[in-house]
Amino acid sequence: MRLPSAVFQRHALATAVCFALAGAAHAQVSTATLKGQVSAKVGADLSVVAVNQATGVSYKTRAQADGSYTLLGLPPGSYLVRVMTGNEAGSAQAVTLHVAETAALDLAAGGTATLNTVTVTGSSARQGVRDSQMGTLVSQKMLEALPQATHNFLSGADLAPGVVFQRDGNGNTSLQSGAQNFDHVNVFIDGVGQKNNILRGGLAGQDTSRGNPFPQSAIAEYRVLTQNYKAEFDQVSSAAITAVTKSGSNKLEFNAYADRTGTNWRSLTVFEQQREADGVPLPPSSKKEFGFSVGGPIKKDQVHFFFAYDGKKIDDSRQVVPRETDKLPSGAGIVPSLLAAKGSHIDSFTEHLLFGKIDANLNDEQRLSFSGRIRRESDHLAESADLSAPGNDKDRKNDETRLDLKHEWIRGDWLSEARAGYEDYHWNPRSAATTPFVKYKVSTATPPRLDASQDVLFVGGSPDAQDRRQKGVFISEELSYTGLRGHVIKGGAKLKSMKYELGGTSRSVDIVETLIDRVTGNPYFSGGSCTGTNISNGGANSDQCKIDRALPSADANFSNRQLGLFIQDDWAIDKQLELNLGVRWDYESNMLNNGYVTPAERVAALRAADGERWGIKPPSGQTYAQSLALGGVNIDDYISTGNSRKAFKGAIAPRLGFSYDVTGDRNTVVFGGWGRSYDRTMANHALDELQKNKQGGGEIWLIRNDFKLPYADQLSLGVRQAVGDWNVEAAYSRVTARNQFIWFGGNRDPKGGWATQSPIDPLWGGPNGFGTLILGDFVGATRTDSLFLKGEKPYTTASGWTASVAYTYADAQTTHKEWDSNIFDWTYGRSTHGWNPSKLVDRHRVVGAFMIDKLPWGMQFSTKATWASGLPRRITSCAAGWDKCVYVKGDSPSYRQVDIGLAKELSLGAQHKFTLRADVLNLFKNTNYGGFDDWGGGPVGANDPKNAVGGDNLNLGKPNSTTGDPRVVRIAVHYKF
Repeated sequence: MRLPSAVFQRHALATAVCFALAGAAHAQVSTATLKGQVSAKVGADLSVVAVNQATGVSYKTRAQADGSYTLLGLPPGSYLVRVMTGNEAGSAQAVTLHVAETAALDLAAGGTATLNTVTVTGSSARQGVRDSQMGTLVSQKMLEALPQATHNFLSGADLAPGVVFQRDGNGNTSLQSGAQNFDHVNVFIDGVGQKNNILRGGLAGQDTSRGNPFPQSAIAEYRVLTQNYKAEFDQVSSAAITAVTKSGSNKLEFNAYADRTGTNWRSLTVFEQQREADGVPLPPSSKKEFGFSVGGPIKKDQVHFFFAYDGKKIDDSRQVVPRETDKLPSGAGIVPSLLAAKGSHIDSFTEHLLFGKIDANLNDEQRLSFSGRIRRESDHLAESADLSAPGNDKDRKNDETRLDLKHEWIRGDWLSEARAGYEDYHWNPRSAATTPFVKYKVSTATPPRLDASQDVLFVGGSPDAQDRRQKGVFISEELSYTGLRGHVIKGGAKLKSMKYELGGTSRSVDIVETLIDRVTGNPYFSGGSCTGTNISNGGANSDQCKIDRALPSADANFSNRQLGLFIQDDWAIDKQLELNLGVRWDYESNMLNNGYVTPAERVAALRAADGERWGIKPPSGQTYAQSLALGGVNIDDYISTGNSRKAFKGAIAPRLGFSYDVTGDRNTVVFGGWGRSYDRTMANHALDELQKNKQGGGEIWLIRNDFKLPYADQLSLGVRQAVGDWNVEAAYSRVTARNQFIWFGGNRDPKGGWATQSPIDPLWGGPNGFGTLILGDFVGATRTDSLFLKGEKPYTTASGWTASVAYTYADAQTTHKEWDSNIFDWTYGRSTHGWNPSKLVDRHRVVGAFMIDKLPWGMQFSTKATWASGLPRRITSCAAGWDKCVYVKGDSPSYRQVDIGLAKELSLGAQHKFTLRADVLNLFKNTNYGGFDDWGGGPVGANDPKNAVGGDNLNLGKPNSTTGDPRVVRIAVHYKF
């Protein structure tokens, strides 16, 4: 083994100290590795040099005594690779490397380089098939060619089996894999995780945003990893997206684009058509996107720059038509004023995304890169696009700033990559409302019940007055060593210091849900309290009304230090078998406000004597806490004294993988592995606890003191096969996720049960003088068994076309009684909390894509098609009685969408090119429903009609929203030189 110089030894020693102190690095997440065998005379002095064809930067390593070599830390791109025998250079071999790829390239000293010694019948892109990770590359060619509704680079992530990228009817996007909700994904850009520490959505800025997370103009390519990702990846237990940004080259390049669509270029949804029939036309509106990028040399072969900007301006049309008005008395009570709210509105959105980067080749051993990103969003949105009357809306800011500095040092068999970074993410919805937010509803049940009702109209102010912020800095180091034959050993460390500023309130005004009397037309709400039957909770509840009282603003500001360590050994036992052995450890010092103290009046109420509730009288002297204990709830596990919460230290995650090249020619490769991946829990839960407990006589919210980190165990086994020009893959996967955080109803009757309450309903009313007891615990679990089939024909200049198809069969289950991604599971703990179908996962899903750029007249055609069998539905039926409600499984219709794009490039001289493009989304105008009326109905009388599950709701199964796109035409122009 060759030892580094004294200077480099000091650098390595500093790295070792960093290992002992802190967490994970990101280097190999965003780069590529090239390795192989050099054929030469025994004893020859061999080295391998790879030169980046765009930047002129060279990478060099010495071959081992057996002729094996490994080049680490290569930015994705095209390279010329040659063998040096002493000072004599061999002929060059061209190779293209992709993000997070370990590519194999065998070379011959003094002669022509070859990819392998035997013929590979599949594509030459099979250079990376000896890999235990389950991943799908989304190339720049496919990213730019595929039709899409918006410039969101993640829209191609569903080309990977098991991954769903979707847009709801309001334009909000989400990314999800398996039965775990979208909180458990992470996106790594140039190796830096974009994790949302405070809110939902997985990555910062994706909590119900119409915007994009990063300028697509700056993305070179990305890889979607769904299984067996290596130990470098942190804060993720679902899909991991690793993207690499573009860099400037030795050639000055400029690109600009603009595109437009609008209501006059799209079809109407079925609901928009219904509202137009009700006399509310859809007003004209538009969506415009525009941007540019420029990159080039500052000093040829040494310093390069790149800058990109993406902008978006949306004016979304919406129509407000009160629902279910045929069930109300026309002209009576408040009904005329509700009907008068009918009308059309425009909600505007603006986004600016900027990215800048400088890469410097300091010398033959050291390289430096600095990048920065700015995101600014301004959004005006209603509480409900189709039910909110004027004024029931808010403005929202969604801003992000990030900086990243990376230093790379190569010396002999060592590669050191050190990083430092800064992030500031700010989410700020705000409303100046002072009037209650009232949700008017109607019920056909007898007697009328709020839990058996449909929405009519939303009025009043928006309750949103929130201010959430995460800020932090990190330092990291990764050290790789290739001097041990057959091994690539990497160790990493990172220390991240985060600060959370959580303020404002999500309930600045009272939120009222009230029925409208079907005879008088008046609500069961007097302006300050509920009316009707069984009034409780100080007038905040009745059978026909519920009031969530306004919450005072509160601030939960605390710091959190995130640490982690990892080590990974990619061990090539021989030319056919490779093992990937890794382990990582993660730690957070203060994930959920460890120093919080439960208010004394809440503690006193929980320990006070219990009273008669729901017709059940407790034994003399029995406390509320003792009643809870009879139901298996030890309230002391949730009461925080300021030092009772302890950080979780057990996040040790082994990751084991293998790949076996059956015949040694990369035609047939068997792969698989098992690993554990830890994620994190969002800090906003701590603010919920603090805020709710500040309300005098309000609800009691408590988080369990025994903190845990959510994790997933991933098991997979598969085979990759070359079939002609296609690369085919089949794999089985099981993912079992646990420790997912949920809030649930803690109330129990004096016997520790639920009295005669329906099995699906919580018990309202907590200890004397307070509202409902809400407990937060790390008890949610999901599991997904999947079969993945994937085929890809990579693009080549000679063929001029590329195609891919991904099929997923999934059996997904959850312990959540809501069957979905909601963080509230009110009935957790009732009887046996078994496995339920997940409403997040289709049983069958197929996504296909195709692009060809060798059509007549220089035209390019692209298409993407998606079909899914339909998500399970959870239907609630109380036909047997209000205390005997049950859930019944239902099915949704299949999801279908076909998008196409057609483009023509026009050359104006050798340098200047214009491209005209038209995309048609949802070509066949399929209607894809996103929600249904799944209230099955209550008990029926002898003469009452019954629906399919025996209840009295004749609207069961009626769609109430759409997902995806109507048919949309999008026109774009692109210029480059």
